[in-house]
Amino acid sequence: MPSGSEADVVPDVRVRRIEGAGTAEVFLQISPGSTRDDDRGQFASLAARAGQALLAQGLVPSNILCGWLHFARAPQWNWREALASAWETTVPLPISAVVQPPAAPFCYCTLHLQAVRSPRQSGVWYGNSEKPAAATVLRAGARHLRLMSITPRQDLRGSSDVVDLTYDMLAQAGHALTDRGLGFKDVVRTWIYVRDIKGNYGFVNRARNRYFEEQALARLPASTCVEGALCGAESPVAMDLYALAAKDEVQVEAIAPGRMGEASTYGSAFARGARIVEPGRTTLYISGTASIDAQGAVVAVGEIQGQLDCMLGNVHALLEKCGMCMGDVASATAYLKRKEDYRVFIEAASAHGLARDLPLAAVVADICRPEWLCEIEVCAVRIGVDQGK
Repeated sequence: MPSGSEADVVPDVRVRRIEGAGTAEVFLQISPGSTRDDDRGQFASLAARAGQALLAQGLVPSNILCGWLHFARAPQWNWREALASAWETTVPLPISAVVQPPAAPFCYCTLHLQAVRSPRQSGVWYGNSEKPAAATVLRAGARHLRLMSITPRQDLRGSSDVVDLTYDMLAQAGHALTDRGLGFKDVVRTWIYVRDIKGNYGFVNRARNRYFEEQALARLPASTCVEGALCGAESPVAMDLYALAAKDEVQVEAIAPGRMGEASTYGSAFARGARIVEPGRTTLYISGTASIDAQGAVVAVGEIQGQLDCMLGNVHALLEKCGMCMGDVASATAYLKRKEDYRVFIEAASAHGLARDLPLAAVVADICRPEWLCEIEVCAVRIGVDQGK
């Protein structure tokens, strides 16, 4: 386990509850109560605290819309069965488990959850298919769909061609969307996990560019693409996605790049973020954002403080363009190349206006450019009438 003092341990549970538009939406970041050097003991503590945190918000596992388990190393037991047993549930859990070590000291695993409840729909609809794990909620006449733990087909996973594997993974996502009456044009955001991102990002990017071009997308989705391995999957690439079947009163649009340039100008097919405008509510999903300038160059090479300041400044500029601020951020995930940068990241995040009690997952992961030391993605929500219109 990492060295440090008990004072370094992050709070067990962080919560943001958003009430509005007839829905209660809850973001939770849970850390284990145990700091012992015991993988399974920490996981049991994490599962118990997560169950208690849900109950404290008036929620149950069937309210979970999506979630991410971050492990320091792949568990040697069936985490899904263990979690279902701890929560006494039989519902399929729309949770992806990824090997991305928590950056906080003493943590073997952490859990990031998003759950919803409304008078119209007390629980989340999970459908009849186990793979990919799917979750659907209805709000303002629109259908919000999560697809989790998407991988290439089993018979292709022995292939070493990352371009083909990535393309097939995207195609499998496309088929799953079509089965549910949607298409890639409806995708708001993706999360892509790549083993050996230094060697494989170019191949992943090539496949994504090709697939999106074939889909003739008028709006590119927001995205994060970082180092990570889906637990239990041998494939070098996996993904999660969020799609929205919008109605007239609900709009989805890519947001302007702020003080950064568009990622597509240097060959990466994703938007800097996506904005969803609903009656009485605006939600922003900001893509994985790093220390980059308007020309696509890395800022402050080799300097963590300089990169953190630029990265968080870029996020602030994106929020400001959409009439929001750091106080509207409901959840975030930060990717740090070096575990030892955790403390300076926490201080920088606070200095730039992110609340210290924000549901924030900080994990150790390489980023798509070797010069980058940090990256962050955020979800921001503002309740109000006609926000962003």
